[in-house]
Amino acid sequence: MDNLKPKEPLLAVMFGVMVTGLGQIYTGKIKRGIILFIIPLLPVIPLIYYVMDPYATTNLILFVILVIAAFSYEIFTIVDAYRCAKGHNFSNNLNRTITGGKKVWLIIGIIFFGFILNPSSIVAKGIALYIKQNVVQAFNIPTETMTPTLLKGDLILADKAIYKKEAPKRGDVIVFIYPENTKKMFVKRLVGLPNETLEIKNGSIYINGEPLKTVPFENRYYYNRGEYGKEGQVIQKPNDSYFVLGDNSASSQDSRYFGFVPKLYLIGKAYKIYYPFGRSGPIK
Repeated sequence: MDNLKPKEPLLAVMFGVMVTGLGQIYTGKIKRGIILFIIPLLPVIPLIYYVMDPYATTNLILFVILVIAAFSYEIFTIVDAYRCAKGHNFSNNLNRTITGGKKVWLIIGIIFFGFILNPSSIVAKGIALYIKQNVVQAFNIPTETMTPTLLKGDLILADKAIYKKEAPKRGDVIVFIYPENTKKMFVKRLVGLPNETLEIKNGSIYINGEPLKTVPFENRYYYNRGEYGKEGQVIQKPNDSYFVLGDNSASSQDSRYFGFVPKLYLIGKAYKIYYPFGRSGPIK
């Protein structure tokens, strides 16, 4: 008999805003509501996979299309929930009535929409801030110091949780706090690990007296420049500190000039270019 009670269209809309398909379920169209709820979940899986997996090769433009489609779909389901409620009342010759209980639900829905879903809400900001500080953060590359790996204007993602689980590795492209100005963040390649000796000689890097012959170091020329990169100078790195260099050694402000990067200053590992779309992919 519940389905013969009038359904408030605005309440159906509010339910639909809170959870896709819930407005349809409220009007008695349970199967319709469940199907509408499941459909938008399908593109979420590859989107999460793209962001979190550095080896995903799917073009990001696909996900831009999916985001636009998802927004359009949400509008459709909300309008459909409203029409389902109106159709229910019309087909059963019922008049709209807003009872005290419905008013409570409408107020709850408005609060949910205004303070929980609103991007400017404290909760939404708190969630976004947590993700940015602890999980993943986007960065813009403003210079050519990491060419050809990263180009000026590239937008990248950095994994901010990885170094809480494992030690930084030689060859990682890292985001870190600039030691000479802690308000700035730099992106360079990690070359020297703690307690090693490092020397730049004849364009190559020598670690503990042995030249680095592995990718990505073997085919790059490194210049003797700066206070910590002089010709014939062997650098002894202290504990919990790292030596970083730009891939474009001819034009890079790096550890040759400012010295060592304390472990405390490491922000995360740059693992994916997500824009421009043509360069989208893992950072190696």
